[in-house]
Amino acid sequence: MKIICLGDSLTFGYQVSREEKWHVIAEEKTGIRMINRGVSGDTTDGMRNRIQKQVFNAKPDGVILMGGYNDIFFNHSWECAAQNMITMVDQSSANGLQVFVAIPPPIHLLVTFKEGGVVVDFKKSAGMIEAYCQWLRDDPALSRIKALDFRAAIDWTDKDLYLDGIHQSPAGHRQMADRVISFFKMG
Repeated sequence: MKIICLGDSLTFGYQVSREEKWHVIAEEKTGIRMINRGVSGDTTDGMRNRIQKQVFNAKPDGVILMGGYNDIFFNHSWECAAQNMITMVDQSSANGLQVFVAIPPPIHLLVTFKEGGVVVDFKKSAGMIEAYCQWLRDDPALSRIKALDFRAAIDWTDKDLYLDGIHQSPAGHRQMADRVISFFKMG
């Protein structure tokens, strides 16, 4: 089985070595080939623009879609991300792919405020991120898609799971990999 992971820096594995990234660890443990198509700083608009070339043309069996945080950080809204996710899910299904929508880990505000910049209002963004992730779980348009919830069964209050409050450390990637492994074992 071959799955393409399409997303932003949380998919790419910002500032984490290749062998420490969640998809590489999960691939080794599951035998499922996982191809990383994460781009740091990307929005769901960018993902939607890349999906034909990087996903459909590669003819995988499935796709994991994880994005939206940059939409919130820079556009101060999650509604565009929501619409783009629905579009990508519909396109992926129409291309015969097994589709998994990933619910990203939360941001860690205490670390983010310490490490973050002045361009993004992380406190306001955190509230929008929570609303977006709840929408990913609950929206009827996505109810037919199996959600890969990176928030389930992981204690993200541990600041050591983060590099900067947004991006996961190697320890955070191990937690994400464990979630992927159990997700695919449960089938």
